[in-house]
Amino acid sequence: MAVAIHNDKTIKKSKHDQVEIIKISVNPYFPLISIYLYYIDGMLIDTGPSKRRRRLIPLFRSWDLERVAITHYHEDHSGMASWIARNTPAEIFVHEKTIPIAEKTAQVPWYQEFFTGRRLPFSAKAYPNVIETSNYRFYPIETPGHTDDHICIFEPYYGWLFTGDLYITPCPKVFLEEESMAAYIETLHKLNRFDYQTVFCAHEGVIRNGKEMMNRKLEYLERTRDEVVRMHRMGWKDRTIMKKLFPDKVKLEQRSFGTFSRLNMIRSCIREQ
Repeated sequence: MAVAIHNDKTIKKSKHDQVEIIKISVNPYFPLISIYLYYIDGMLIDTGPSKRRRRLIPLFRSWDLERVAITHYHEDHSGMASWIARNTPAEIFVHEKTIPIAEKTAQVPWYQEFFTGRRLPFSAKAYPNVIETSNYRFYPIETPGHTDDHICIFEPYYGWLFTGDLYITPCPKVFLEEESMAAYIETLHKLNRFDYQTVFCAHEGVIRNGKEMMNRKLEYLERTRDEVVRMHRMGWKDRTIMKKLFPDKVKLEQRSFGTFSRLNMIRSCIREQ
């Protein structure tokens, strides 16, 4: 059960079972944009954005931080890794593909830097096969789709799955250019082999019927892919398919100045058929 234990304007703390939940408001003017960090048994899953460092640093200092598991390279997930690396003894784990990315300052669009700040370079280690804390065993799972370096963290005893940006919504209408429909579908099929129920999402929080919702997303993505491919083989152009399937603009598309777009999603289906 999630119980609220703290509030301020930009950070709210709560708890689900033994997992501490930190909900970060990226910008109070856009309350729908939130980032969730999770802390359990000395391990932090994702670091949050550097834009909220003044709120996050006291929190990090209050913990006995031993390990950090970063789900992927995006700044809202890795933005505070540099501070943690410089100021704590914690080991920082990333996908092996993330290591060279982490060694350089992130180059982000101006609007994104406004919301998240800029991530400075940091050193990290590639994920081991298992992360053992005092009381838990966490298993990193390669889960490409949102990014090539995306990792989910699985705790089998309690059936927890920390999913980074893999879930977010069961029915997405926009993709980043780097997102892959084929990889998403393959990843979601792969996760069906694991016995989990509770999903800890980086932007939606705790989802108790997590496996059900992940399968709902899988069905939606497969249905969307099949429809896009069918139309494309009939000779429809990508923009025409987009207007047919997703006629209405999405708020995230507008707020990201098209970095997230419906067209990216359509083109991924066509490119990978």
